[in-house]
Amino acid sequence: MLSKIRKIAALPMVLILWELASRALQRPFFPGVSDSVKTLAELMIDGVIWDHIAASFYRIILGTILGLLFSVPVGLLLGTKKKVDHVAGQLFNLLYPIPKVVFLPVIVVVMGIGDLPKIFLIALVLFFQLTIVIRDSAKKLPDTLYDSMKSLDASELQFLRHLVIPGCMPDILTSVRSSIGISTAMLFITENFAATSGIGYFITKSMDARDYERMYAGVIALGVLGVSLYLLIGVAEYYVCRWKVLETRHA
Repeated sequence: MLSKIRKIAALPMVLILWELASRALQRPFFPGVSDSVKTLAELMIDGVIWDHIAASFYRIILGTILGLLFSVPVGLLLGTKKKVDHVAGQLFNLLYPIPKVVFLPVIVVVMGIGDLPKIFLIALVLFFQLTIVIRDSAKKLPDTLYDSMKSLDASELQFLRHLVIPGCMPDILTSVRSSIGISTAMLFITENFAATSGIGYFITKSMDARDYERMYAGVIALGVLGVSLYLLIGVAEYYVCRWKVLETRHA
């Protein structure tokens, strides 16, 4: 109960400290949260920021979907086929620690400007993150479950459908949820590179113009977008993996 109260109280405390610090410093580059929220509301009413929000939402959603579509089959293949993992898994372990953002200039040169390189980079980051998680999740499934399926003469497809995918699903959704922060950071970086739209572009453009209230309004908008996606995936995780939630509660 105490931990829930702390979680609920954390955000108001941060906002109060932000407001107090702003009033104490009295600096134009650090407006209060009240002024920033007011500016964001005005931007939303005027319709100025909606196109940027829509562009960012489109990129991060499509990047996440593509990352999932490619990482799930590859991760399951590595997790269920030891010989494939022995060869390809080493390559993944080598490439995984490399910051994918360093490939952004190359991606832009190859794919050009526009949405495609931004979506691709988000998908690339998630692909490596999720592939490793799915592989490890498939590997840790109990051998007794595999033996039970074998005793029923289950086919390869039935193994995947009834054992591997359901068994890995909680780890997949948890990993996607925990990767939202990284995806949002990648979104911000890509929208500052050969971009004309997006919340990241809006924030940097406002900073260059020294319009700090608009800049912080953009920061809040980006934060709300990230938190909303985090909560949305959490809801999906609750309903898709409800058996896991009940198991955790009774543990």
